[in-house]
This record gives sequence, structure tokens and C-alpha cells, in this order.
Amino acid sequence: MSFVIFCLFLSFLCLFAAIPSSNGEQPAKQAEFWNRIADADVIYIGETHSSRKDHAYELQLVRTMIRSHIHFAVGWEMFDRTQQSDLDQFNEGRLSLAELFARTGFAKSWATYSPLYAKILETTAHAHVPNIALNAPAALAHKVAMGEPLLPSEKQQTEFRIPAGAYQHFVRLLGEHPGMKPDDLPRFFAAQNVWDQTMAKRILEFHKRNPGTKLLVLTGRGHVQDGFGVPNYVHQKSVAKQLVLLP
Repeated sequence: MSFVIFCLFLSFLCLFAAIPSSNGEQPAKQAEFWNRIADADVIYIGETHSSRKDHAYELQLVRTMIRSHIHFAVGWEMFDRTQQSDLDQFNEGRLSLAELFARTGFAKSWATYSPLYAKILETTAHAHVPNIALNAPAALAHKVAMGEPLLPSEKQQTEFRIPAGAYQHFVRLLGEHPGMKPDDLPRFFAAQNVWDQTMAKRILEFHKRNPGTKLLVLTGRGHVQDGFGVPNYVHQKSVAKQLVLLP
């Protein structure tokens, strides 16, 4: 099975995990919601990548946090850690959005899901809200998923404990799809953990450097739901208050 198909499976996983809003109200009308935002250090929005409604929710939340003068940065699953210098130049106004998309390959990958990613980036740039690249390089996750040997510099140090039940949770969410072989699952789970643990490490680094700044994380639902994934790994190393939102 190709790594591309595996990535498609993860997007399907997000679709099956959708959780509807409890009352249909907009976040700005929910006092309890904003109290929880005020209390949190790290706020995750677990999106379905193909859902324009989820992206609209993210854009609305970003705009409202800006209008509310909340000090925050936006962390992106959609950019990997090697692209932070490009994001820094964009944050500083030295790189246009088109140039950022071209340099990072965003235009041919994530931007195809929704034009609202661009709107979020434009909004943060205008308001001088930093954007932070969280993910592992795609080449590394690809090698792990394909079971290829890693270079010494690519080997992940064991910094986090994989919680009990995490593999079974991954398999349940992934479900049964044509072409999926049982022997593939452990390698794909390992690749998922490369993403999750890298994002957790980047979040911990950000929180250590910027203790007074909230981090709003945009990522797929499969990385944050049901007590597994990124929030679990962050919790292992930090007492930062975390909030998971599933629009």
C-alpha cells in the first residue's frame, strides 16, 4: 500500500470521527466556551481536512480571538518544522502568501482542501499573530510508513510513552478499507506517532519559550481525539492546560 493511500485513509478517519455541535450556537455567544478559552494554554481544533465548515469555524475563532485582544499564535499541522524559516519570513512580511505557498508546496497540497487556509494566514499576518510549523517532514513519515531504514539523524528518540490502547484506537478509527493489509497497520501507526510526537514536541518547545502566549493548533481530528494523540504526549511532559475543540 502506498503512503499516499495511507494519508487518504487518515482523512477518511477524520470524516468518520465528526462530532456535531451541542447546540448550534456560535462560539462568541457561549460564555462557558470563552471561559475555557481564557483558561487554556493550548487549544486544539480537530478539523476534518475536507470540511469547509470546519475551516470557517477556525477562521471565525481566529478573528474573534484577535478582536478580543487574546495573545496567541497559530500552530499548523499543515507545515513541517523544516518550513519554519519560511513561515517566519511570512510572519515578518518578507514573504508573500503566494511565495510561501510555492516554497512549501502548500499550494499543491493543503490549499486544495479549502481557500480558507489562505484566509486564516492572511488574517494572522495582518494582525501580527505568529504562525508556527508543527509537523514532521513528510519524507520522514514516509520512510517510517514504508518500513525503510532511517539515517541516524532521522531516528526518533524515545521521548514519549505510547499510552495503552493507542494502537487499538488507531485501528478502530482507521477501520476496514479496500487494500488495507493487517501487516501494514503497525508501520502506519508508527508514522502516525512520528506526526503526533513531533507536533507535541514543537508545542512543548513553544510553550517553554512563550509561557504567556496561547497556542491555537489546527490539526486533523485523528491527532487529538479520545484522549490519544498530541494532547496525550503534551500532557506527559507538561502541566499546560489543554482544550480540544471538535467543531
